[in-house]
Amino acid sequence: MKHYFFIRKLVILVPLLVLVGCTRDYPSLDGPRVVVVTPPAATTPGSGSSTAGPVAPPPPFDTLKVPPPRFSPDGGTFYLSTPVRLTADTLPAGAVIEYSLDNGSSWLTGDQFTVLSGGTILSRIRAGDKRSISRGASFSLYYKRMLILGNSIMSHGPVPDLGWFNFNGMAASAPEKDFVHLLTGRLRALYPAITVNLESGGSFERDFGTAAYSLDEFTPILKRTQPDLIVLRIGENIDQSLVAQRNFEKQYRQLLDLLANYGQPVRLVCTTSVWDKPQSDAIVRMVTLEKGHALVDLSPLVGQRAYFASQYKDPGVAAHPNDAGMQRIADLIWEKIQ
Repeated sequence: MKHYFFIRKLVILVPLLVLVGCTRDYPSLDGPRVVVVTPPAATTPGSGSSTAGPVAPPPPFDTLKVPPPRFSPDGGTFYLSTPVRLTADTLPAGAVIEYSLDNGSSWLTGDQFTVLSGGTILSRIRAGDKRSISRGASFSLYYKRMLILGNSIMSHGPVPDLGWFNFNGMAASAPEKDFVHLLTGRLRALYPAITVNLESGGSFERDFGTAAYSLDEFTPILKRTQPDLIVLRIGENIDQSLVAQRNFEKQYRQLLDLLANYGQPVRLVCTTSVWDKPQSDAIVRMVTLEKGHALVDLSPLVGQRAYFASQYKDPGVAAHPNDAGMQRIADLIWEKIQ
């Protein structure tokens, strides 16, 4: 049995330099507590006008022959929780303003909402069973402080005996190839001054439900980093034989509640595992969706050799995502971030 040493905390003040500690208890995927702080930039994103115009819903539909409500602001890139108002030029007697966050599958009544996710939002006027055509506006979100809770897929230090020499997410070929840096690059394009904090979720993966473990480990992290975006990228170290025994569902519920309600608006994005973890992944899917958070299902990677680093002789390293796997993880998370 191989044993890795584990570094609990490192603080780096260099843009995008991720220093990492080694895992322990092979094939554990622990990552260290690392803080990556991007120097503040002077620029902030501005809003822009949406190119989307009136959009007709699928027929059949009744029309009130009135213009759909206008958005203010009319689409663009905005900070999380930016308020948006809907204004109607004409509102017939008994009619209401409605908006849809899911491309018309469901509609909410109201003339104001806050931007909590990116994408196209639709507006319309409805009076009884009659409704106007709909208008669309596209919104993108930027964030100021991202916190990633992960393991060695997030960051791992060199282990020369295993043929691993990098300081980045194992087993990406270079720092800019791991999912952390790929995500950070996209987020920085929207908000150059974003700070990125990396913290280990390994203790939760291994020790959830034990008397020695407490979710309180995350409280000072949240207080210090004040994230408005949290990516919960864990799962590989969860022993499936302990999922029911230690009541993983209860522990995961409590973790999400802690992260989502720590004191300020935050977007929480949760992922499943890139390894075959059917019991814990089923709970992650159920609880995440039940609580209304963004779910990133990484099952398309499970068992797909093209996404893993088979070029390494050590099976622990080879079990990690390669560059293609890291890109796929970043792409799937990005879809849910926006």
